[in-house]
Amino acid sequence: MFKRILAIVLALTMPLCFTACDKKHTEKDLPQYASKQFEISGFWAPYEISEESFQQYKDVGFTTLAMINHSLGYTSEEQFYLGSDRTMTALEYCKKVGLNAILNYNDWIVPRCEEDEDFYGETPFSKHDIYGEYKYIITGIHICDEPYLKNWNNENHFETYGNKTLVEDFKKVYPNAKFIVNLIPITAVSSRGFDSYDEMMELYEKTFMEPFENPFVSVDVYPFHQNYTLDDGTLLANYEYIANSAKKYNVKPAYILQSSVGGADEGKKEFEMSLSESDLRWEIYNALAFGADTLQYYCYSVPKSFDEDGNSVYMYDNCILNRDDTPSDVYYSLQKLHKEIQSFADVILSYDWDTTIGVSGSVDQTFRVCPLEYDENLEFVTLKNTENYVSAKGTQDMIVSRFTSDEYGEAYMFLNWADREKSNTVTATFKDCTAVAIYGGEDYSGTPEIVTLDEEGKLELELAYGEGVFVTPLTK
Repeated sequence: MFKRILAIVLALTMPLCFTACDKKHTEKDLPQYASKQFEISGFWAPYEISEESFQQYKDVGFTTLAMINHSLGYTSEEQFYLGSDRTMTALEYCKKVGLNAILNYNDWIVPRCEEDEDFYGETPFSKHDIYGEYKYIITGIHICDEPYLKNWNNENHFETYGNKTLVEDFKKVYPNAKFIVNLIPITAVSSRGFDSYDEMMELYEKTFMEPFENPFVSVDVYPFHQNYTLDDGTLLANYEYIANSAKKYNVKPAYILQSSVGGADEGKKEFEMSLSESDLRWEIYNALAFGADTLQYYCYSVPKSFDEDGNSVYMYDNCILNRDDTPSDVYYSLQKLHKEIQSFADVILSYDWDTTIGVSGSVDQTFRVCPLEYDENLEFVTLKNTENYVSAKGTQDMIVSRFTSDEYGEAYMFLNWADREKSNTVTATFKDCTAVAIYGGEDYSGTPEIVTLDEEGKLELELAYGEGVFVTPLTK
């Protein structure tokens, strides 16, 4: 548990006229937040469609089954798509164990599974509107992953999946579900035919966000590559793009986090060989620092294919599950972390992300927070016109996010961005408040710590590697 060093309060010998300023805040002074939770899911989905398998999926802390898994044979029983037997059976077990569901449109795989060339037609959602009794648990439909401006088949995914007939059919059949199109990270934008991320985001917003009352926006950035740290360095800039798009449309974003370890049995390993609890916490708290209400993981089960002899060939050493579908170390770490963040979901999800800045450390610097520390003119960036925040400094790099609420005012997240294993001594200064409530962090279990500030409004935090905290000023 991170250590919080409390500032010295006003001396007991101060005149009684200052007593009102020294009010001791308690939990009774905290707002009563509406009940909320993060939507959390993972794909590859379980290979086995059974109550036991889905209960194991739920027990890692997932709320929603993402029906994405292309590893099996091309039949209605083995693939997720609208109208498939596998989709219907999965929905039955989701309902039984208490999971929500994200369906998979999966139009590219249908020709391999069905003889009917017009299986979907022009209005696929109406044509396969067979999930009436399950619609209350269907939170979205995965439409497309990492869309191309032009791919190897000369297809424009923005035209294909932004087709007005398709979109209107979806809205008619699933008015309360998300039309899910996930984006490519900054490091791969040219592979999708774009000259810049700005160009892609502008088209994405016009095509997949503007048509919907509650649009969806997400991206997957995997920072723990073997001998490769480019995505680590671009994660902040990438998340800022996505968070700003969500903010523009008054929704919260989603992020897909890395939970895969190692790589194929032969050749170069794609990902690092292990992910610690602190690594995973760092990923999760970065998502929260940029306003997420939805988390997904790549991957839950280990993706596999089959060689010419019918032997299984696995893509990674392990994911949340091992190759034999037993829980890995990642499973148990995430099980703990999901309890940690859900215990203050009511609080953080009552605020909306506003902006995030970087703050370089006074002792060590990684230079990874620079994209948020300086603007395009290399001018130093600060949080301006804040209600309660004045400044923050730390011995290591960190990010500071401001959140806002019409009802509750402002709140702030502080996240340690030091190199692995390095703790960060952070000093934050506040104004117009005498105390703060601190939520989250390592081993957090639901009870906030209420800290009285010193006469200069200072608060000191000791944040472990990967650790973040959500801080709400107490102004009354």
